[in-house]
Amino acid sequence: MEKFVGKITEIRPLYLIVAGLVALLIVAGILVLVLSGGDDGPDGPDPSVGVGEGDPSQLPGRRNRAPRGAPVARSGLLDEARREGRLAVAQARGTIIEPTRVRIRVSAAPKQTVTVNYQLGCFRDRRARVGRGSYRTKPPNTREVPLPMANARTCIVTAGAQLTRTVGEGRVKVAVIAG
Repeated sequence: MEKFVGKITEIRPLYLIVAGLVALLIVAGILVLVLSGGDDGPDGPDPSVGVGEGDPSQLPGRRNRAPRGAPVARSGLLDEARREGRLAVAQARGTIIEPTRVRIRVSAAPKQTVTVNYQLGCFRDRRARVGRGSYRTKPPNTREVPLPMANARTCIVTAGAQLTRTVGEGRVKVAVIAG
């Protein structure tokens, strides 16, 4: 017991003061981190953060809806998009599982020439091929587009249609059909 008591008395007060200061600094740092609550100061968000940086739901005019995911299908109507306006552009996209054929259907009102662009990225056994193209047509029109790879496991398809008449407003609709 005497050996133990002797060890306690050998602790120097200078070491206790240093250890106490280190512990106090650690506790103060933790409190600052916990109580800070984020990057916003008392006057609001940090003005050095530009538009488009940070939380996108806080951008001006942004609705708080999450974007919908790309549809996945084996056959039938994969996706359809409609837009209105001058030189309106609509885009449909999705993933086709084991595709046999892909068709693009477009319509426009008032009737006018529409420019259609498409891209297919097909995958099978660690290999990929990309096919793309464009054409102009008078809607209503449905056209089959070639697959860049035979017996693909999946194909990711994107098709866009744009009005070409600059006079007045119009509507355009594009659909991707699998199988």
